[in-house]
Order: sequence, then structure tokens, then C-alpha cells
Amino acid sequence: MSVRFPAAVLAAVLLLSGCGGLRSHQPAPLLYRPGIPALPGGAPLAVDLLVARPTAAPELGRTQILTRWPGQRLDYFANARWSGDLPVLVQATVIEALHGGGRLASVQGDGGRFRATHVLEIEVRRFEADYSAGGLPVARVTLAANLGLQSDRRVLDSWAIATEVPATANRLTEVIAALDQAYREAVAALAARAFVVLEAGPAPLRQTGT
Repeated sequence: MSVRFPAAVLAAVLLLSGCGGLRSHQPAPLLYRPGIPALPGGAPLAVDLLVARPTAAPELGRTQILTRWPGQRLDYFANARWSGDLPVLVQATVIEALHGGGRLASVQGDGGRFRATHVLEIEVRRFEADYSAGGLPVARVTLAANLGLQSDRRVLDSWAIATEVPATANRLTEVIAALDQAYREAVAALAARAFVVLEAGPAPLRQTGT
């Protein structure tokens, strides 16, 4: 797939490659990892949460950073990557954020060895730099969530969070910064809703045993 860049981003790539064409090899792509929001404190909850590996559309389930152009054309930055497959990074950062918040008894991912009382499922619907309107790109992130009980698979609530942050300049670093801010805002909003549901929902029986 061919990749089109804003002029500022293309100029940066040429400078990094050394005289823009005298070398036959491409520079290694820059690696980025979404940030982790600091969640506000609150009353502790007797909840052992399992965060399932998120699902995502095929164009989002990889390391490439997605861009959207007029005519609903999708593309990727050639000189930048996420540090891992995006669903894996979303799962890891959500777990870190919830664990850092300190309100839950435990938080784990798939393959955890401990019993869970609740399960959080996440779908990554959008995570892109949107150039379709012209001008400066807009970072758009949409996360959908299902939160339910592990014991009987009952869903307590389903919701979606959509955030958007305009980039301050048409350069890669500013676009990545906008994506990072949009993602951190989405995770913070998702966590806030999850805590409301957990506070109001039925208290599960926490299994004990030897």
C-alpha cells in the first residue's frame, strides 16, 4: 500500500535518511506506546477484574499507525509504529491504569491464574489520525466496552467512548501526541464508567477455597 505524507512529515523522513535518497535502505521506524492516564482515587471495591484481550478491525489489529484520508481511504505512517500490536497495547495499558488506580482488589489479563469476579471486554473501533477534512489532522479514538460478571456471564453494562484531539501541527510528533492524548482521555472515561457500574452493580460471591 502506498503511503502519502504531509510535507512536514516527509521532510523529516528525508532528513533522517541522510540526503534523502543517497542511501538505499530505509531508516528504522520510530516506535511509540500509548500513555497511561492517572485515574482518580476512590473507595476500594471488592472486585477481581479480568481485562480480556481487546478485539479490533483488521486495519487496527497490527503495529502500523492508521491514517484516514478523503474518500474513506486508509493508510499508515511509513516511519512510525506502535511498539506492539495495538490490541495488546490497549489491554496492557488499561490493566496498568486500573491497577494504578488502586480501587480494585486485583486486575489481570487473559491467562491469569487467579479467579475473577468481573470481566471487561473492549473493542477498539477507531484509533487513527484523520486527514479527511483537510488541514490539520485530528486524532480519533473510540473504545466500546462490555462489563459483566464472570460467574454467570451476565452483562452489567455496555457503552462506547469516543474522543478526538486536533493535532497542533502537521508533523509526526504532534500527531502522535494528539493520538496519545485522545487515547488517555478515552481510557480515563472508560474507567470512570466502569467504576460507576461496579459500585452500583450486584455484588458477586467471591469464591474461596483451598
